[in-house]
Amino acid sequence: MLKMAILGFLRDFPLHGYDLKNRVASLAGHVRPIADGTLYPTIKKLEDAQCLTRRTAPGSVAAPRHMLEITQTGTDQLRRWLRDPEPGFVTDDNKWYVLLAFLHHLENPREQALVLARRREFLDQPAQLFFDEQGAPIPPERLESPFRKGLMQIHRSTNLTEIDWLDRQVADLNRRAGFTVHQRDGS
Repeated sequence: MLKMAILGFLRDFPLHGYDLKNRVASLAGHVRPIADGTLYPTIKKLEDAQCLTRRTAPGSVAAPRHMLEITQTGTDQLRRWLRDPEPGFVTDDNKWYVLLAFLHHLENPREQALVLARRREFLDQPAQLFFDEQGAPIPPERLESPFRKGLMQIHRSTNLTEIDWLDRQVADLNRRAGFTVHQRDGS
């Protein structure tokens, strides 16, 4: 997730490490804070893999700053991650939001539609959040806790909103790509 966020933000434009950290924290940090001990070693790994470079730029107030820039190798890697995301990027909401934030860097509308369709397929699966002692899922109507019932209601409402958006976006992207999708009823 962090590597994708780093390359995604740098694909937008070059950034100083501090600015990059703030952007990553704004996107995902409220759930998973980004520590310097995580960010800078990840930047170093991406630099070693030739996915980004550092250059010195004049500082706005004092000393020169090290600006980070994505390379063609980094751009290619980012597009591979976006085109064929690991399953966790489709099923984990926090990772999904990171992927979605940078999906515009995958410039082919049909490829974008295919990624969104994977998320749509995942959301079609019934949510199983709570289980009884034997491990069987507890249907929402059998939940006793008003908080768990509320959680299920919020989850369902959020999923229905996302499904509606995904359906519209996939249809639009497929139309823009000149790709015709036949509906299941044969029309």
